[in-house]
Amino acid sequence: MALSDIIKNMSFDEIIKLCCDQEQEAVNLYTELRNRATDDAAKLKFQELVDMETQHLVNLQTFEIEKYMDLPPANLKVTDYLTEPSKDRNLTTQEALILAAKREDKTAKLYQDLAHFFKDNVELNTFFQMMADEELRHKHDLETEYEDEFLQEG
Repeated sequence: MALSDIIKNMSFDEIIKLCCDQEQEAVNLYTELRNRATDDAAKLKFQELVDMETQHLVNLQTFEIEKYMDLPPANLKVTDYLTEPSKDRNLTTQEALILAAKREDKTAKLYQDLAHFFKDNVELNTFFQMMADEELRHKHDLETEYEDEFLQEG
């Protein structure tokens, strides 16, 4: 069954819960990877990701559509063509950035699909577009950090 079939009969509160569950899944993943990491820099990066996803949860739980800002983020696409690292081993900070940027991109695409599905409902369309933009801003921040740390010219 397609996601659009599932959500078309959901209330706004149920959709918010679905989004919260998605963000909680990310918190759980990054917490697990932080706890398994042996590299201090990777541990710190995973903690930053836990904090970021936790803030996503807070934003969803306190969402007010009036606060929506229509600022499309730049998509650097730095990590789009990199291979996603396996989560079954300790990850370096570089791999953590790649993993997180790819996850932000996937979540943004989910929200963009939901915004498109609700194109006739201004409130839901705006909400999901705002969520997609937020995820892309985080991807942008992660890719900027990746560029600064690992793609320096020289």
